[in-house]
Amino acid sequence: MPDRFLIAATVDRLIYDSDTTFNADDARILLDELPRRPSPWVQLGIAGKMSGGSSRGFAAGVGDVNIKDKEDRQFQYNSANDLYTRAGQWKLMWIGKRNRQYVEIEQVMADATDEGRGALICYEPDGTPTRMDIRFNRSFSLFWSPVIIVIPGWKPWKTPA
Repeated sequence: MPDRFLIAATVDRLIYDSDTTFNADDARILLDELPRRPSPWVQLGIAGKMSGGSSRGFAAGVGDVNIKDKEDRQFQYNSANDLYTRAGQWKLMWIGKRNRQYVEIEQVMADATDEGRGALICYEPDGTPTRMDIRFNRSFSLFWSPVIIVIPGWKPWKTPA
């Protein structure tokens, strides 16, 4: 069972302590604490907003009544939800691919379309951290419709100190 308090404190230090470097020992602690689960080959996620609903009817003594809900309805789905470990404001996933290891870090309450709300720590096969990348998004409109496709990517952010 992972120590969620230790994981949350470690991630806070990794993300917030410096803008250009991170502590390599903290990155090793994080790698050791996370459970190893089979990595997804492809991870798909969907998030959306729909305009609020409305109700229409007839009220005695008032006449026709139309009530509109001003709040948008939101939905979200991720095919790898069961692979994440929750710790504080973070959800983390260990990824093992081609003799390399990665730890993906994402804020729980972050909107999927917000940039900078996720990080990826890259490790050598022996567990030595090499870099931390930050998430950026590329957005494409699907023809002339309100559908927007967001494809996340990673760009270099921090190096181990």
